[in-house]
Amino acid sequence: MDRLLHSRIFFKGLTSVLFILFIGISWRGYAQPRLSASASEKEISKNDYVEVQFSVENAVNVEHINPPVFRNFDVVSGPSQQSGMSNINGNVKRYIALSYVLKPRSTGKFTIPGATAKADGKDLRSNPVTITVTNASSSNKSGGNSFTSPFANLALDMPSEPPIHEYDDYILHKGDNIEEKIKKNLFIKVEASKTSCYVGEPIVATYKLYTRLKSESNIIKSPSLNGFSVSELGTSPDYSLSTQKFNGRDYSVYILRKVQLYPLQPGTVELDPAEIENKITFIKAEYAAARKGDVFYDMLRNFADASTPPEAIQQKAVTLKSEPLNIIVKPLPEENKPADFKGAVGNFKIEATLEKNRITTDDAGMLRIIIAGEGNLQMINAPKLNWPQGLEGFDPKSSENISKMNVPMKGEKVFSYPFTVSRPGSYIIPGPIFSYFDPAGKSYQTITTTNINLTVTQGTGIKPAIAGSSAYNDSARQDFGDKLYENRWLLLGVLGITIFLIIWFVRNGNQQKVVIENVEDVNEQTMNKIEPETVVPQNPFAAAEEKLLQHDNRGFFHDLQQSLRTYLSRKLDVPEEELTRKRINERLDKFNVGIGTTLKLSSLMDEIDMNLYAPLSSANEMETIYEKANEVVALLDKQIS
Repeated sequence: MDRLLHSRIFFKGLTSVLFILFIGISWRGYAQPRLSASASEKEISKNDYVEVQFSVENAVNVEHINPPVFRNFDVVSGPSQQSGMSNINGNVKRYIALSYVLKPRSTGKFTIPGATAKADGKDLRSNPVTITVTNASSSNKSGGNSFTSPFANLALDMPSEPPIHEYDDYILHKGDNIEEKIKKNLFIKVEASKTSCYVGEPIVATYKLYTRLKSESNIIKSPSLNGFSVSELGTSPDYSLSTQKFNGRDYSVYILRKVQLYPLQPGTVELDPAEIENKITFIKAEYAAARKGDVFYDMLRNFADASTPPEAIQQKAVTLKSEPLNIIVKPLPEENKPADFKGAVGNFKIEATLEKNRITTDDAGMLRIIIAGEGNLQMINAPKLNWPQGLEGFDPKSSENISKMNVPMKGEKVFSYPFTVSRPGSYIIPGPIFSYFDPAGKSYQTITTTNINLTVTQGTGIKPAIAGSSAYNDSARQDFGDKLYENRWLLLGVLGITIFLIIWFVRNGNQQKVVIENVEDVNEQTMNKIEPETVVPQNPFAAAEEKLLQHDNRGFFHDLQQSLRTYLSRKLDVPEEELTRKRINERLDKFNVGIGTTLKLSSLMDEIDMNLYAPLSSANEMETIYEKANEVVALLDKQIS
C-alpha cells in the first residue's frame, strides 16, 4: 500500500516536471492559432437583435473564415470585419474577426454551429453558440441590452407622415388598386457612388426608402455585403431625411444604411437587397371629402390617432425589397506592378524617424515608419526593412488613427520596429520603400524616405532589453527561454529517462493493484478501492448506426442520445440518472480533458437535442453528426484511460 502511494506521488511530481519542461522548450514559439465564437447576449426577445462574432487569434496569416449557416436567424447586417495586430516579446499576433447582426425567426433555444477557418496552414473550428429566444416583447435587462441594433440611430417606425401637402396618395378612392398605389409611392433603392472600380478602391453604397405614404417601417434584413470590407458611415440627422425627385415626382427619402465598401477580390459582386416590413395606413376618400383646408392637412398628419374613427382608415401590410445592384471589380494591373506591392490602394506618403539617433550598445532602439494618406489604410502591411549588418531588427507593432467617415478613409498607420546593436559605430539604415496603386492615375507609385543615420557608442556590456512603453520584450523571460532552447537536447534526454521511470512506476502500480484487489473484504472497506478498468464497447453507437442505414431519422437521434449517455456514464463513472451537463463538465475537468474535446461534446449534445425536438436533419446531416459522435468518443478514449 505504501509503495503504491509513493508511486502515485512520484508520478504526479514527474508529471509537473514534464509540464514545466515542455513549457520551457516551447517558450520561444508562437501560441497556437485559435478560432472562437461569441454572442453579445445569451438570451434575447423575439424582437431583439444579437451580434455574433467569429475571431481568429494568435495567427500570423489568416487565409479565410467561413461562417456557419444561421438556420434559425435572419442576417440583418454583416459580415463586418475587424482586424488588429500585437507584438509581444518579438512574437507577432494578428487577430481577424467577422461579426454578424442576427434577428431570430421564432422563439426557442437555438445553437449556432461553429465557424471554420484556415490560419497558419491549420484548419480551425470554433465553439458553437447557444442563444435562447423568448416570447417577451423586449429583453429589458438591467442596464439595457449590451448590444445596440445597427439601426438604433434610424427611425424604425418611420416615416410618420409626408411633409408636403401634395403627397395625398394616402387618400384611398373607391376602385383604387392598393398594390399598385403602394408600388408607385413606396419603394427601396440602392445607389452606389460608382459601379466599376479596382480591387481596394472604395465605393459608397446607400440604401434609401422613397415614400409618399404614411407607414410604419421596420428593417427585417440588411444586406450582408459579402466580398467587401465594410465601414459604416451612419445616418446623421443632417441627411437621414430629405426630399428628392424621382421620375418627376417628389418623395420623402430616408437613408436606411450608408456604407463605405472596399472590394476584396475581382469579379462582378452583387450588393444584396434590403428588406423592410411596412404597415401602411390609408384614409378613405369619403371621410377626407368632409374635411377641407389646411386643418384637413393637419388632420392627415395624425389621422391614425384615437380621434379618427376606425371606419375612416384602411391598413395594408407589405414587405418591400430593393433590387440588387452589380459592381464590376477590376483586378489591379499586372503590368509594372512593383515586387514589394502588398495591396495598398489610394494616395499615400511615408515618413521614417528614429526615437533616438544616438544610443549605446546597452540600449534598444526604436524606428517608426508612418504611412499617411487616404485609401484602404486598414489593410496596409508593415514595410520590409533592410537592416545594416550589426543591427538586429524585431517584428513591428502597429497602431492606427483613421477617420472612417471620410471617403476614402483618411488618417495614418504607424509601424514601430524595435532593434538592438551589437557593436559601436556609425550606421546608415536604408530608407523604407512602400508601393501602392493610385486608382485616380491608374498606375503604381513607389515612395521612400532618405537614409537614416544612427550613431552607437560602446556601453557597459549589459544585453539590451526591448522594454518600456513598447513592451516588446522581457529580458529575464527571454534569457530563460534561450537557455532552455540551447540545452534542448539535454532536456530531451532527461525527458526520455523520465518517461522510462513513469512506465516503470505505472507497471509497479498495476502489480500493487492486483494485490489490493485480493485482500480481505474488511481491508477493502478501510482503504481506497481501486475500481476495475472500464470496458467500453468497440462501437458504442451500433444501434444508432443501424437506424442511420435504415434512414430512420427519429430512431437514429433517439438511439444516438441513449448510446451517448450510456457511454458517458461508463466512461465518467457517473450513474445515468445523475448525468447532467454540470456533472459531465465536472468529471471532464477532473480527468483533465482538453477544452476542445469538451466543446465538441457539448456541440454534439446540442445538435442531438435540437434534432429530437425540432425539424429533423437530412441524411447528410445525420451522417455528419454520426461522424462527430465517433470523433468525440475517440478523443475521450484517448484522454481518459
